[in-house]
Amino acid sequence: MQHDPRGMAITTGSATAAQEFDAAVLALLGQKQEAGVRLGAALAADPLLVAGHALAGFAQMLAARRPLVTEAARSLARARDAITARGATPRERALTQALACWAEGGDMDRAAAGLEAMVQEDPHDILALRLSHGIRFMLGQAAEMRHAIEAALPRWDPAMPGYAYLLGCHAFALEETGDIARAEVVGRRAVAMEPGDLWGAHAVAHAIGAQGRMREGIAWLRWLEPNLVGGSNFVRHVHWHRALFHLALGQTEDALALYDRQVWAEPSEDVRDLMNAAHLLWRLEASGIPVGARRWDDLAAIAERRIGEHAWAFADLHYVVALAGARRTEAASRLIASITARAETEADTQARLHAGVGLSAARAVAAAMDGAPATALGDFDAALPDLASLGGSHAQRSVFVAMRDHAAWQAARPAQRQG
Repeated sequence: MQHDPRGMAITTGSATAAQEFDAAVLALLGQKQEAGVRLGAALAADPLLVAGHALAGFAQMLAARRPLVTEAARSLARARDAITARGATPRERALTQALACWAEGGDMDRAAAGLEAMVQEDPHDILALRLSHGIRFMLGQAAEMRHAIEAALPRWDPAMPGYAYLLGCHAFALEETGDIARAEVVGRRAVAMEPGDLWGAHAVAHAIGAQGRMREGIAWLRWLEPNLVGGSNFVRHVHWHRALFHLALGQTEDALALYDRQVWAEPSEDVRDLMNAAHLLWRLEASGIPVGARRWDDLAAIAERRIGEHAWAFADLHYVVALAGARRTEAASRLIASITARAETEADTQARLHAGVGLSAARAVAAAMDGAPATALGDFDAALPDLASLGGSHAQRSVFVAMRDHAAWQAARPAQRQG
């Protein structure tokens, strides 16, 4: 039996496996590219590392790709086999069960609740806390994110490894629940303690942007640049924030340059990279900047391959944006038909969200971008009150509010001409 630096027991006789696993956890918290490599090293040192297989499964599920659900099921099977072969701590069993709720049953709420129960048992379980944070983010449950962190924080010593990352998560949850000034203070403290905390640093960017301090936002992200080295694809999201600051200041050339050099410097299969890109292209076009067919086609080619996946309703909305932006009307219609079928025939968390909100939102986006503003308004008004349930942040969802406003402006133009 080994223990991590926060006292969590790990069922392994390999000190190397335990060390590499903790390095993987901290890399995950810091949005570092090396997270997968360190996890692979942990599993190579001990192929029966239950927590390692469970973490691999959660990473695959959080990627929000249907093909990776199959991989997550394999990781779950390996975790169970390891439990059978060597046993496990109650924590490791609970971690495996939480993964099963999502990977087998598609029940994201139960998975998050199971992880949070682990944190209630031991508030130093930073892995369970960060995983629940990620799931709640995908469900737009900011209050739950905040509650889980604030229940654990008082029982942490700031000297414990990972504390700064916990502050970064708290900062993000504070911003998403409207406590913006406090979010900035907490996020800056997190980054001062751990300059590599990209999640906390980006929470500060959220808070600055929410206060309309766009020039300060650009300065903050420029200051952050040296700390982006070694970051995961999340670095693209940081540059997306900077592009939005430039766009808000009317600096459209700077925003477009960031799109080409950072946000979509090369094609990516990552769901969140495509979401960043589709959002920014629409914003640029809405600002009167012709982005060209090639940029849209690059995104649409990927989005069209995703028809039928529906692992995350919020991602599906961005696939509609990409297809509609590239004028692939038939493909957008197929995507919406596929969403409809999933909403009508399946009962997991994402299917229910599509039935309740996602389908209306997808139809609204397609209509708005296809020149049918009156139709779009009806669907937007049905979806927007509950849009947060599809996940993402306020900043990410803002594009759909902007689309609704743009559709309203377009729908009013004929009436103005008649008057």
